Amino acid sequence: MTECKIVLVTAEPRFGARWVSELGLVAESDHDSPVKLSFCHTGLEDLEDFLGRGETQIVALDDGSLGGDTLVEAYTTLRRWRAEIDCVLLTAGDRAASGREYESVISRSESNYGVVYRTLRRILLERIATPFADALREYVYAARDSWHTPGHSSGDSLSSSPWVVDFYRFMGEHIFNTDLSVSVKMLDSLMDPISVIRQSQQLTAKTFGAAHSYFVTNGTSTSNKIVLQHLLRSGDRVIVDRNCHKSVHHAMIMSGALPVYLESSVNQHYGIYGPVSKAKIFDAIDRNPSARLLVLTSCTYDGLRYDLKPIIEYAHDHGVYVLIDEAWYAHGRFHPELRPTAIECGADFVTQSTHKMLSAFSQASMIHVGDSVKGFDAAGFREDINMHTSTSPQYGMIASLDVARKQMSIEGFEVLSRTLAFAEDIRQFVCESTPFSSLAVEDLCSEEVAGDGILLDPTKVTIDVGCAGVSAPHAQQVLFNKYGIQVEKNTHNTLSFLVTIGTTESKVLRLKEALRRLSEDCLQSGSGDSGQSLPALSAIRVLPRAAYFARGEKLPLSGADAARLEGRIACDEVVPYPPGIPLLVPGQEITGEILAAIRSYVEDREDLEMHGLRSINGAPAIRVMCPDEVEAGIRELEAL
Repeated sequence: MTECKIVLVTAEPRFGARWVSELGLVAESDHDSPVKLSFCHTGLEDLEDFLGRGETQIVALDDGSLGGDTLVEAYTTLRRWRAEIDCVLLTAGDRAASGREYESVISRSESNYGVVYRTLRRILLERIATPFADALREYVYAARDSWHTPGHSSGDSLSSSPWVVDFYRFMGEHIFNTDLSVSVKMLDSLMDPISVIRQSQQLTAKTFGAAHSYFVTNGTSTSNKIVLQHLLRSGDRVIVDRNCHKSVHHAMIMSGALPVYLESSVNQHYGIYGPVSKAKIFDAIDRNPSARLLVLTSCTYDGLRYDLKPIIEYAHDHGVYVLIDEAWYAHGRFHPELRPTAIECGADFVTQSTHKMLSAFSQASMIHVGDSVKGFDAAGFREDINMHTSTSPQYGMIASLDVARKQMSIEGFEVLSRTLAFAEDIRQFVCESTPFSSLAVEDLCSEEVAGDGILLDPTKVTIDVGCAGVSAPHAQQVLFNKYGIQVEKNTHNTLSFLVTIGTTESKVLRLKEALRRLSEDCLQSGSGDSGQSLPALSAIRVLPRAAYFARGEKLPLSGADAARLEGRIACDEVVPYPPGIPLLVPGQEITGEILAAIRSYVEDREDLEMHGLRSINGAPAIRVMCPDEVEAGIRELEAL
């Protein structure tokens, strides 16, 4: 049985000892609880020590002995260290807990300790509940006959087949019998949740500090489209990092919005796009008083985080909504080294890929709505979600979101403490035992953002192998083929490793051994790489929507006719993947520098996918607008 500790913070040790003793006696007689509660008391001076222990799950503050300022200090310390756990107020009178959120208020003089114990147990059990996952498990174990979709009928079409039973056995029974239909009313509806899915989303909002939270079963790509559809109309201006995820560009095509693109900082040496400088963001807001939305990515694929609070406050002061793409930062809420999150900084909307860093299935994501959104149109937002959501969602995916939320609520601090320790261990090993270099925030950022307070998410470990004369694509192949290690991504001279809550000590040991041998193998091969430059932003000549829906024409990327591409207007996004950051977006003028970069990726990086290119007789090509289409697009833009 898992033990959870409840800590009373009091300035009166005698009262604390009696409270702990009485509750301990009640706990000993509780043989039915799925968790074991233990109790202790401490003064304010030792509170941080208890908060640094993963088993601490509820803190009770003794208002009767701590007094006003001390009580505030205790509450502030608690929320700074552990935003996810519950806080209870023991009060000696009717003093209100204004400005602070308590899960319950209990009289300090309560003599029925059984009531106190049951109240504390209820608070904990509510937090660790998984309403949807429990309902799904209950339905499956009831073994009801299926006379509804899907056609495999709980896997019976496969398990009885001599041809595909091997797939059934490989995937496992519960993959199929949890794949159910909206016909099962006890499992609620993702399109219009009124019971267990709604309860799970409400628990999620509390856990992540949001006013509202929504489950999305087709990734943060769709989550971004939902938010932009909700906020933008044709012709609306949106200030956006040009190097945001391709889904944001897709959303602007769909909405007909006018992007005001921000040029991000670029580290040409490592081939890494960084954050946009504060000065550029503030200037764009000043120059576009009619802008409706600001979109930023924090953290980036490489782990670079904005100092968000002043940026969000500046945007709000100018009447601009803020969407933060936290696809890579769903874990940030659950450890003091990683906070504040975007919601804590006041973001209006936050999208997160729960599957990237937490224990959810691929495609499982969340949208969080902040308290800052006044008059939030929940019904309208639901319609925007439904426009992008399948009426046949994957129920196992929804359950994984429910369970991932529970895990972080109850053990997020503990598992992230372990994760951060693993990441630091890898960094130290690289620096001390290999010729490679582990990159810090100062190495990854350009001088342009040096004074902007940019931070690095430690779970993204970027290793420079180029400093030892090693090609990163070659190193990636060696790690995979020879040592069975798959990296997250690579540039021409860096390897990126994602350290997650699923990282184990054995995996770390195998990685360190592989890196040690890699340095020996690659240094002997002398396989250095000259690298690639990242092109600067060029002008947006027409609305992305007009460019994308133009019929256009295709021109070859290479050869004698390739020169005709320079100066033309792109119809499509051209995106190397990963990381999914466009080199071209619809409506953008094509420059020689951009063409050189695209050719370099196509010709030199077989390890990457290139999205958005067309073909002429099997050779790569780019679709561009015809001259008359450009003229019409320019007139449309000028009319806005």
